[in-house]
Amino acid sequence: MDLRPEYDEVPAVPADAELDPHWAELTAGRTSLLPLAYLPSAMPGVQTGWRRYAAMVVIAMLVSATAGGICLTYGPGELISLVRR
Repeated sequence: MDLRPEYDEVPAVPADAELDPHWAELTAGRTSLLPLAYLPSAMPGVQTGWRRYAAMVVIAMLVSATAGGICLTYGPGELISLVRR
């Protein structure tokens, strides 16, 4: 695998460099090469009823709007213009 030329400018790490303890906490048990901010892990455990209910309502709204042919790209204004017609 060839590295990009910008990587040539990255300085070498000294052998006596200390590891940031917070970095070790953030990466504990991770096997993915993707950064944590790119794809955070799912929340473990059982969620409370209102969270599950709210998620189901949002998903049902999106699926029903898509099935009804409503364009969701433009936001609530699109729905208001459909009601006014």
